[in-house]
Amino acid sequence: MKFRALIIAITLTAMLFIPMSAAFANPKGQAFEEAPKTEEISQAPEEPPAESASQSESEPDKQESFTEEYFRIYDVSEKAVKNVGYEEFVRGAIAAEMGANFEFEALVAQGTAALSCALYEKNTHFAADYDFTADPSNKLIYLTEEKAQEVFGGAFEESWARICEAAAEAMKMVVVYNGAPAMTVYHAISAGKTESAENVWGGAVEYLVPVESPGDGLSADFETTVSVSKAKALEILNSYGASLSGGAPEQWFEGAEISESGYVKRIQIGAATFSGAKIRSLFGLRSSAFTVKYKDGDFVFTVRGYGHGVGMSQVGANYMAQNGATAKEILEHYYPGTTVVSCT
Repeated sequence: MKFRALIIAITLTAMLFIPMSAAFANPKGQAFEEAPKTEEISQAPEEPPAESASQSESEPDKQESFTEEYFRIYDVSEKAVKNVGYEEFVRGAIAAEMGANFEFEALVAQGTAALSCALYEKNTHFAADYDFTADPSNKLIYLTEEKAQEVFGGAFEESWARICEAAAEAMKMVVVYNGAPAMTVYHAISAGKTESAENVWGGAVEYLVPVESPGDGLSADFETTVSVSKAKALEILNSYGASLSGGAPEQWFEGAEISESGYVKRIQIGAATFSGAKIRSLFGLRSSAFTVKYKDGDFVFTVRGYGHGVGMSQVGANYMAQNGATAKEILEHYYPGTTVVSCT
């Protein structure tokens, strides 16, 4: 099969040089993120891929895994490594990340991005015990067909048929950079412009750089607010070394360093410096693109977007598809400098 031959060629090439970004890749933490559904938004883990902590001493014995058409996925809930076929994974990733109601070309782009990123992980962690983690029973990274039946209920047959059709198209392409599968991470909604990987994870990746994503601002879920009492904020910040006395709360969040894409990179609060991602985590924000106002004893965070902001915006991809873009065009837009290789 030509797809198999191409994947073997790509993965064997990747054995000769693991991308520099592998320096911060970890099979125990993914940068995949779940897209907002039409009814609700849920969040997937978003740690960046980083170097494996479980390397094997016998690398030559592991190299044959490059020619296998499955991923070794550690199932968090079942605490076991499972061999999941490429097509099964791509179907499950589309189902978990977008469902079936997005534009068809967006679904295809999602499937190709999931496949390419998973191949990147497979190449990076070939000597580890598994390629990456997932929790399909909780809709994280991908779904099994059985779980999809539960999620889609009475709409399963129609939804699954559309997902399978999109997956078949998605598997006709792989996104590569310098001859190896690219780290095609994704998120739900950007702040209007995607973020640089360097600002989020500390390591530059040539194709994970800011690009415009105008459709995101049109989403009903683009802007959200979170209110936190002064007492709670003081407790949280001081537990991380801020050493605040409680006075002048209107000044606590002043002076943040903002990236060109509108995300908070870092902020000095009292005696401590926080990354935007840390503030996001501490206060349960949907992204690190936020502003803060203090009023009547509460801090009100106004947040734009959803997710780490790096790579493809899923809502942005859907907007592009609605306006006639193909999956290939969507991928080329969000991963500039990569090549979308045909597998047909």
